[in-house]
Amino acid sequence: MENNALLLSQLDAYARETGILRRDLADRLGIPHNTLRGWFKEGKSRSNPSTANLTRIRSFLATRESPEIYLESENAKRRAEKIKYILLLLEDELRWFRDATSDAREVFRNDLNPNDIGYISSLLTMLTDEDRFQRWLKFTTTHFQSFRKR
Repeated sequence: MENNALLLSQLDAYARETGILRRDLADRLGIPHNTLRGWFKEGKSRSNPSTANLTRIRSFLATRESPEIYLESENAKRRAEKIKYILLLLEDELRWFRDATSDAREVFRNDLNPNDIGYISSLLTMLTDEDRFQRWLKFTTTHFQSFRKR
């Protein structure tokens, strides 16, 4: 806790020395203004920075620059989590077609563009390995067509 207080004291001193408003400081740290305000409240309503935010503060104080790498990492985690849920939903829907009649699968074939399906499938696969992804990106000529009719 004392280390947190020292870090916040250094952050506050930096803001005062440079004339940065707390709202601007929050923007530079990539956090909501209310979160930063909570760290500097007096009394019991004061909140403590999370471990991730302590890392942001340390990085910011060390470089005096916004820690974009942390913002990008958090954004990537949030988007990967969304894709995980989309894949769960997709698997459930595809399982229905797997177990349905051939007539239902024919509707699937008629309504969806196989090139779009292939593009999404290969993109998902290539994203699992950076070298393969870079080669795929360089050589792929197929692009998602938003399921336009063939």
